[in-house]
Amino acid sequence: MTWTRFSQQQPRASELLYHSLLNNRLAHAYLLTGPKGAGKKQMALHLAKSLFCPEREADACGACVTCRRIEGGNHPDVLFVTPDGASIKIDQIRALQKEMAMRAVESPYKVYIVEHVDKMTIQASNSLLKFLEEPPAGVLALLLTEHSHSILPTILSRCQIVPFSPLAAETIAEQLRSDGVTAGLAQVASHITTNVEEAKALSQSESFAQLRNLVIQLSHECKQRHSSALFTIHDMLQKSDKIKEELPLFLDLLILWLRDILYVQVGRHAHLINSDQQDVLQGQALVWTKAELLHGIDLVMDTKNRIERNANAQLALERLVLQFQEG
Repeated sequence: MTWTRFSQQQPRASELLYHSLLNNRLAHAYLLTGPKGAGKKQMALHLAKSLFCPEREADACGACVTCRRIEGGNHPDVLFVTPDGASIKIDQIRALQKEMAMRAVESPYKVYIVEHVDKMTIQASNSLLKFLEEPPAGVLALLLTEHSHSILPTILSRCQIVPFSPLAAETIAEQLRSDGVTAGLAQVASHITTNVEEAKALSQSESFAQLRNLVIQLSHECKQRHSSALFTIHDMLQKSDKIKEELPLFLDLLILWLRDILYVQVGRHAHLINSDQQDVLQGQALVWTKAELLHGIDLVMDTKNRIERNANAQLALERLVLQFQEG
């Protein structure tokens, strides 16, 4: 991946870091902050590679020995700190400071990347603060967090803040397709989560495709005015031990499906999420009314809230089906 590719995903963050690197004006410390899965670690790694890569100037090829060693965590001048258990402890920061004080082995730079910096203990935070106040020459700090409000203000004041936005659904879908996920599942998974890795794990799991098929089946049976939908709910809950954990996902998929039926009815085909199921959506659009779909989405959201508050899953889903059938 190059800076050009990063600029498509996180334009503000990549522009700030790339131009600082290109103009030899890197700050001594950056705080990369934003939601999980936004690409903070990937960009931090790319910045480190761009400092060391012998093949490209102010960028990284990703394929040379140097880039691969950094990616694998095996470069002597690029150090990583992650929580030890629930927190980052003072001994980890002291070890980092000792390592950073040594002369670089293979270049004029030394880089350290601290993940979940908000999980530092008070002692570790104070130790890092002293290090940030008097950084050794040629040392670059890349601090990563999803919760910048949990970091000491004095540490924030010593860093240049680099904000990351949630990834766009199409960006996630494109990444999934490039990884071999079918277009239909990639599109749906990209609207369930803003985390690329979570979306990839979802779309490649057998249960994800099965849950979507159940959604399609249930939305059809709910308009048949007989008990087959209730049998489907019963079978679903009996066949899998994991199904109760997957019910929030099942209900999210059901909301997206009902939304797509509504979009078919109003002619917004370009905005369909289940775009690989247009024929099925077209058929179901003939039996649902707009009012039923809007009310149905509210009912699903209410059912999801009930289950999250520990309501009996089977009773909550049966209640949902009966409400669907009442119209």
